[in-house]
Amino acid sequence: MNKRIPTYPFPVNEFYKSVALAIEETMEAIQAPDALVATSFLTGMSIACQSDVDVMLPHATTTPCALYLATVADSGERKTATDKLVMKPIYDYERSYANAYKAATEQYEVDHGFWEIESKAINRLITSTLAKGNDTTELRQRFAMHKAAEPVKPACNRMIVQDATERGLINAVQGDGKSIAMLSDEGATLLKSGAFRNSATLNKLWDAPSMIMLDRADEVVQVTDPRLTLSFMIQEDLFQDFLKTKNSTARASGFLARFVFCHPESTQGYRAATELTNEEPVHGANILAFHKRMTALLEARDQRHANGNYSKKVLRFSTDAKVLWKDIYDIIEPQLAKGRAYHSIRDAASKTMEIASRIAGIFHHFEGIEGEVIERATLQRAINVTGFYHDQFLEKFGDHNDLPEDEKDARALIGYMRTKWDCGRNWVYRNKVRKDGPVRHQARFVAALDLLEEDDVIRVVPERRYGRGKLVIEFNPDFFDRPGAL
Repeated sequence: MNKRIPTYPFPVNEFYKSVALAIEETMEAIQAPDALVATSFLTGMSIACQSDVDVMLPHATTTPCALYLATVADSGERKTATDKLVMKPIYDYERSYANAYKAATEQYEVDHGFWEIESKAINRLITSTLAKGNDTTELRQRFAMHKAAEPVKPACNRMIVQDATERGLINAVQGDGKSIAMLSDEGATLLKSGAFRNSATLNKLWDAPSMIMLDRADEVVQVTDPRLTLSFMIQEDLFQDFLKTKNSTARASGFLARFVFCHPESTQGYRAATELTNEEPVHGANILAFHKRMTALLEARDQRHANGNYSKKVLRFSTDAKVLWKDIYDIIEPQLAKGRAYHSIRDAASKTMEIASRIAGIFHHFEGIEGEVIERATLQRAINVTGFYHDQFLEKFGDHNDLPEDEKDARALIGYMRTKWDCGRNWVYRNKVRKDGPVRHQARFVAALDLLEEDDVIRVVPERRYGRGKLVIEFNPDFFDRPGAL
């Protein structure tokens, strides 16, 4: 959370090892951007965990382990390929639900058709008996029993919301303990849907109180303890179109603030060709292990729900984790004030620790850690992942006039140094940057260089390493090789 310049790759290793290895395996296979792949994994983990566990925050309120996730990536970044691979168990489950619903519907139509034939027969018998003036007591009982035995139309238990209208969304969560997902690797369609026109419903579902009353056109629908994971990937130009028309309301309502957001650097132009083959790709052991864990969680959930058990475990933070939680909260909160670093994104920054808590709960449960206590190490991992998304949100939506002076100066120096890097230079004289660069004030220049050294963007060393000489600034190729880094 202390890193103030969002310049580094996604912190994949903050996931527990089994998931981190699966992410790296997927990145190698698909060669999609790191944050795009990792966010897809986090989406799957949220869906698999959201109906199982909640997290008790240090101030004794409970938050669900369900996430809203947004990834901005241009065409050609292999969004669909990533989604198809990572989310395979979810889509397999969705197909099984669809097949089961189709079979149940066909059986229902047979059963209900026969029931209607019986109804007509009973009605004719009742009519005939009444016409004859005979006693109908026995027929009345038979009629009542027949009415009570009317076959019930099967419920459509789908995991992925197919109808993206507001009515469709409300129908999908109606009832007790529904756990659903809205997913799209082409998010423009989702952003234009009816469900997104009124963000109030989506805001309520993110907050997930024990009971929600949702307004539908013809009635008020009662929803009990719902869970929704919402995730979309979208191209930059289409996302900009959305912001032009909806940014004010999406920000004012707190809708965008509820998302973990990333806009990863492109891998296009850096991807190696893979061997051509007509065979289906073979998934590695790590991605298969990830799929197996997702499937196990989904199967266990369905078994509980089939038994009428919709309860969730409530995870709590250990004493050490609560101390860490409070320490990070106390770092963030003062920065929300006017003139401070996060004032322009205070809507999102104020939710940082709640989102970190949700991710910590997901890490704990998905990893299969015993007990209901989230330890400090797990929370720290979640904070580091949330910090990446926080920095990405700041980069995209923040007013950089809110940034501390040394950070603004550091960004200006990076822009100057990049012009040298692009000309083939991997170092420059310190005095030349001081003289010709964008930051001339001595104290500000020193502070900005210190910040860049702290973040491992540069290194200031003597020209002759073991003797006297002019100071030079060496550029870190891991940073400057990344075209979108700033």
